Amino acid sequence: MKEKTCKKSTVTLKYQGKEYTFDYDWNEDYPTDSANFMFEEGNYSCDCNKKIFLNQYCGLKIDNEDCGDKIELVSIEHLS
Repeated sequence: MKEKTCKKSTVTLKYQGKEYTFDYDWNEDYPTDSANFMFEEGNYSCDCNKKIFLNQYCGLKIDNEDCGDKIELVSIEHLS
């Protein structure tokens, strides 16, 4: 059976009580299990990386969040 892949994911993060949603482009057919892992437990799961996504894709100016878990992953949905 062929592994499910996606080229883009819609991610929703929660910061200071407000939800922010953005599309993340994997630039290739990326395994959906790996995409989930990246945001749930991997490199993208830490606040130091989540703030980069909020700054880049959602227009926030967060500069005081270090590694931690104050920014919550609400959902990740895979497209195409």
